[in-house]
Amino acid sequence: MDIMTLNEQILELKKELGKSIVIPAHHYENPEIVEVADFVGDSYKLAADCAKIDAEFIVFCGVYFMAEAADLLSSSTQKVLMPDIEARCPMADQIGYQQADKVFQKISGCTTRQIAPVVYMNSTAEIKSFSGKYGGSVCTSSNAGKIIKHFLDQDKVVFFAPDYNLGNNTANELGLKDKEIVKVTSDFQCVGGNPSQAKIFIWDGYCYVHKRFLVNDILDLRTKNPGIKIIVHPECDREVVINSDDSGSTQKIYEEIKKSPTGSIWGVGTEFNFVQRIAWEFPDKTVLPLRKSICGNMAKITPEKLLKILQSVQSHLQKKTALEGIVQVSESMKNNAARALHKMIEIVEK
Repeated sequence: MDIMTLNEQILELKKELGKSIVIPAHHYENPEIVEVADFVGDSYKLAADCAKIDAEFIVFCGVYFMAEAADLLSSSTQKVLMPDIEARCPMADQIGYQQADKVFQKISGCTTRQIAPVVYMNSTAEIKSFSGKYGGSVCTSSNAGKIIKHFLDQDKVVFFAPDYNLGNNTANELGLKDKEIVKVTSDFQCVGGNPSQAKIFIWDGYCYVHKRFLVNDILDLRTKNPGIKIIVHPECDREVVINSDDSGSTQKIYEEIKKSPTGSIWGVGTEFNFVQRIAWEFPDKTVLPLRKSICGNMAKITPEKLLKILQSVQSHLQKKTALEGIVQVSESMKNNAARALHKMIEIVEK
């Protein structure tokens, strides 16, 4: 079945299901998924938007940790579903609860100060639960600086996970010295900095999509396009961020280009499908990718799978059959994970 026919069937079924369902989609999803979504955004915006809706079924088009976040913030009467529960985020899966706990104990042996875990929104529910257990917070790429500074101002040591680049870029922007920034490797070794003087310990995780971008990509675009402005995601390497004009969350990248003058030229260092969609949405500007870097995990969400999940919801409502693709955070970790999410909201609003 071709994409157009599939999407027609999806829209028809959406109309039939009415207000009982809502379809959020991440910016990195393929265009055919974005086309049938009810709203689109980055991981935080989607979770926040899902928390405001009353639909019984949230059919989440993104990767697994995003659907978990939607479940954490949804009510007990709502159900979160995914077209493919195998669409996971490799970065989020680079650290588990036991690993985080082991790092926490290691840091405890290096400092007498209280430790505050700060975990990126792009993490599993169990890591968010770990953060909540120890009085920490979730953060996003747009508010990481504010969250980390909140704990540093309380003279606490921060343990940041899972993305090293976001943690390192943020620490540098906050003015931390090299000796105050320590990387913790997957074999629990402390690299760089001085553990006894460190203000932040950062897990050595990474996003394979953003690790692909190089300084040479920027230099090449600048050579070919005089006057170009480069904006990249803070999950990129420090050298890439330094050589760019600006960095920010997926949502910030979208908004900056949207409000830029007609005729402006942009080089963007983030997921290719998103860059391509920005170029289509704003044809009065030139929007170029630093290089073609695609998230294969987001690509696992296809119109075929989305249609199948909607059919599952229809069958469940009509015949009380079992639902497919349910995402449900266990009660054992739900309270602490939600606590870490609400801590972020409390800090940002304050």
